Amino acid sequence: METLEALQRRIATSRDLQSIVRTMKTLSAVTIRRCERASHAVRAYDETVDLGLQILLRDPEVAARALRASEAAAAQGPVGLIVLGSDHGLCGRFNDVAVGAALTDIAEHGPPAQVAAVGMRAADLLEGAGYPPGVIYGTPGSVAGIRETTGALLALADAWRHDRGIARVRIAHAVQTAEAPARPVAMALLPVSPAYIRHQAGRPWPSRRLPTYSESREVMLTRLIREHVFVRIYRALAEAQTSEHASRLTAMQSAERGIRDHLAEMDAAYRHRRQEQITTEMLDVVAGAAALEGR
Repeated sequence: METLEALQRRIATSRDLQSIVRTMKTLSAVTIRRCERASHAVRAYDETVDLGLQILLRDPEVAARALRASEAAAAQGPVGLIVLGSDHGLCGRFNDVAVGAALTDIAEHGPPAQVAAVGMRAADLLEGAGYPPGVIYGTPGSVAGIRETTGALLALADAWRHDRGIARVRIAHAVQTAEAPARPVAMALLPVSPAYIRHQAGRPWPSRRLPTYSESREVMLTRLIREHVFVRIYRALAEAQTSEHASRLTAMQSAERGIRDHLAEMDAAYRHRRQEQITTEMLDVVAGAAALEGR
């Protein structure tokens, strides 16, 4: 039978673990809120970029050229795939869902020519599935880190296009929904969707005056498309971070319930064992007193 000292050590260890779980829950809740704010804040910039593209695409010649380039790139050519996962565990099925989104995308669009991963856990799962990443980035640990990782992924997409001839770049990750903390998502980053170009070209301008610009139309179009892709990567990273910490929060809540139930069982066992020890000691005292009286 387990001694009281051993039970006390187990109870103390469980209480320490309970404290760690509560701390992780708090950190995940704070990070979720920050990432949601970051994703919401970049929407205003996204709208500004959309308005800039709308101005350029009102020109039928520019719109036709952009549409031809987008359709040609979307129809053929190798694919580069970016998968967003995590560096750390204790986040439920988050990485499995993200890599599952990537594998589903591969089944639909063919094996990628290049694969990049954000997070070592996702990289390990991809390698196990037969698609080892050529480039691995660390998971951003803050809003500033999301911006830095976005810049690195945008530079990678440029390198794929110019050095390896990869015109199609896709991204796979997990997002939080009302039904689940992680749901698979995969979408195209490059080329820009022809449907998006048509929508911007036919969208009515919100005022009676059109802004002017001094740069050439080609330079402006290239810069605005680059910013459009930047926003999509940024939002994907923010959504993936939200999903990761929502999954971790769910896992920690489950762990906390398990620890609480285990502590209740150990406390009951400790009280029972302590009562047995007190009873045994009292019986020893009574037996000793009876023996002295008989002597």
